[in-house]
Amino acid sequence: MNSMNNTGDSMPTDAIDTLEKIQGRFPGARRAHAKGLFFEATFRPNGNAIAYTTAAHLQKEAVSATVRFSNSPPNPTASDFLSPFKGMSVQFHLPDGTASHLISTTIPIFITKDPKTFIDMLKILTATKTGMDKVDLGIGVLNIIKKYPERKNILLALQEQFKQPPISYALLHYYPIHAFYFVNQDGKRQAIKYEWQPVQEKEAWLEQPAAKITSPDYLEEDLHERLKNGPVSFNLVIRLGTKDDATDDPTVDWSEDRQQIVVGQLTLNKALFPNEPILFDPTIVTEGIELTADPILHFRHDAYAVSYERRMKNE
Repeated sequence: MNSMNNTGDSMPTDAIDTLEKIQGRFPGARRAHAKGLFFEATFRPNGNAIAYTTAAHLQKEAVSATVRFSNSPPNPTASDFLSPFKGMSVQFHLPDGTASHLISTTIPIFITKDPKTFIDMLKILTATKTGMDKVDLGIGVLNIIKKYPERKNILLALQEQFKQPPISYALLHYYPIHAFYFVNQDGKRQAIKYEWQPVQEKEAWLEQPAAKITSPDYLEEDLHERLKNGPVSFNLVIRLGTKDDATDDPTVDWSEDRQQIVVGQLTLNKALFPNEPILFDPTIVTEGIELTADPILHFRHDAYAVSYERRMKNE
């Protein structure tokens, strides 16, 4: 595992404590993205990444993978319709018995580059609870914008996803948010960003008035039904960074004119029903991939560890 701790001991615990105040504590569940479904999958690299990395799963041989699609709230019973954005987490199972992880969401950038600011934003949300002990997200977002006006665009983009529920997990684009370094056999480093692109491209979002969703689990049901009728696949794309692209700031989306390369395809094989102890960690990467100095990336490692410990204790 290639990781480092830059966040201090108290902030990850503070973040998890604050998340628990937004919708409450759900013993045994993840503190975010609590509701999810798992699949066994196969990732087939096409060799296009070989010039940039020695990572075993990005050469020429197919590897197995475990994939989890998820809603974002901490409530494991939250309706698919109400969840603001979605997640896709992948564990690539490497030939030597290790794994490399890739954790993605439907938002291409993060709301802040500073863990302290992120925790403060969460606390602003918890201050907007109604008499029903529920957070008023609309007021909360407005209050965050007042204090952090420079984050207005990304916060409004998050709000928009409440208005446009997705049709299917299978049709969404997923972004790991952070930059990483690829390292090739000559030791040359190349900054990259990833994106999962659905092979079946079509309109992925519903206008709310047109949405006819009767089940709180409609996304799960849809994905199971799609898999019965044919393959569900995603292309893994890398975008090559230049010397001017920030690698330590997840609030910056690299320009669309950066070179993009398809490096492989992930195909879901069948549903899995594993025990929840499975942990996805964005800092677990294999040889040939290195972490950047992004503070949020390393903070996530520490916060996930706190959440995992509480899950294991059924707290």
